[in-house]
Amino acid sequence: MSALATQQEPSGFAAARNVKVYTEDFAPFNYITPDGLSGAGAEIVRAMAVLVGHPLRFEVLPWKRALHIVKSEPNTALFSTVRTPERENEFKWVGPIFITRGWLYQMANRNLDVTGLADARTVKSIGVQAGGAAERSLREMGFDNLESLYVPGNALRMLAEGRIDLWEASDIVMNFQREMLGLEKAAVVPTVELGEYEMYLAFSKNTPDTTLVPWRKALEIVQGSGMAAVIARKYGLGDQSMSITGRSAGR
Repeated sequence: MSALATQQEPSGFAAARNVKVYTEDFAPFNYITPDGLSGAGAEIVRAMAVLVGHPLRFEVLPWKRALHIVKSEPNTALFSTVRTPERENEFKWVGPIFITRGWLYQMANRNLDVTGLADARTVKSIGVQAGGAAERSLREMGFDNLESLYVPGNALRMLAEGRIDLWEASDIVMNFQREMLGLEKAAVVPTVELGEYEMYLAFSKNTPDTTLVPWRKALEIVQGSGMAAVIARKYGLGDQSMSITGRSAGR
């Protein structure tokens, strides 16, 4: 039985336990290790799932495929998903589970004169995660110089090798890849800030609202206990408890 359930189990718990949960292999949000699925999103959602009584079977798929499934099949969910105006009415949202900031990055030795989005339109190529929120937003803004990256874990290497001019990424992803490549902090510089990325557990639009209730309650417990803050700090996200307070309620 779920840790949240009582003897008279509330409506929605049985369905909540049967939700099919998907994610992608994209460190340090969620990624596969020899010990299983790890990452900031994976650990927070796993803690929520334990409280819900979910069997903890998270399927790891390429992002675009997972996104398509959750857009089209009921009782499915996907993390870690950026909540944007373009996506607002395509999913039902539980979160935010954590927050990052998005930037366009360049190599310091490239000396590109990019200080705003207008300048970014003039470079040859901007690397973006295939199917990601930024790709969609930038395309809708008329950017025609985007290069869709289907293996986003190699993005900084591509930037360093000059295969792309700019790279769209969150601060946590950039720092993780920079450390993996052994690059100095000064080697990669932010050029254009794209804003705050609120990362959610996104449910299919036709999932009943009652199914989301146990997951929301579980997130409140994980955040209220301080567990989410500990996980966030573990992955270099700092203490987000104050930033997230109040955002998850009713969203």
